[in-house]
Amino acid sequence: MIRNIARGLLMVTLVTAGVASIGAAPIANAQQPYRNCSEARANGDTNIPSDSPYYGPHLDRDNDGIGCES
Repeated sequence: MIRNIARGLLMVTLVTAGVASIGAAPIANAQQPYRNCSEARANGDTNIPSDSPYYGPHLDRDNDGIGCES
């Protein structure tokens, strides 16, 4: 009887720990364009090429394919 109770408590603990670790997992950080060049510069990014996931046409004033030019 005591073994069954201990086994049940162990299972509850393992399941709870597993659920807690799943809930605590970080969400994947999707790469997306910066909102503006101030945000890009705050992150140390300038001269962002058009093939970068951080590039957006709104960051490219002269439409040359480079955003937030320094």
